Amino acid sequence: MPTLPDIKGPDRQKPLCYDPNRDLFIKFDDLITGKEQIIPIESLTHDQLKKLIVERNRVGPDYTMSTLTGKTYTRDDVIKEIVEQTDFGKMAVEAEAMHLSDLLKQIEEALLAFSKKC
Repeated sequence: MPTLPDIKGPDRQKPLCYDPNRDLFIKFDDLITGKEQIIPIESLTHDQLKKLIVERNRVGPDYTMSTLTGKTYTRDDVIKEIVEQTDFGKMAVEAEAMHLSDLLKQIEEALLAFSKKC
C-alpha cells in the first residue's frame, strides 16, 4: 500500500504545487487535508515552474551546496541562478521539477489508496 512521504519540520512549509489561476502556493498539509488539489508540474509554464521553485528555495531552510567543479552555492545564489536562467539555474529547475513530479505522484497514490480504503 502506498504511503505518504515523511515530510517534516521546515520542509512542510515548502510549496509542492502552484496554482497560477489563484497565484497560490500549495503545501503538503493543504494536500493531505483535502483543502487543495494537486496541480501537476507538467501543467505549469516555464515561468510558473520557476516561480514555484524559487519559492521552495526561499522558504526552505538555508543551505550551502557544492558542485563537482568545487563551486559553492548558498540558497540565495541558487535562487539568483534560477532567476537569471544560467546553465546551473536551468539544471536546478529541471532537477527540482523531476523531484516534485515524483513526490506528487507518491502523494497522489497514497491519498487515492486511503480514499478507497474509507
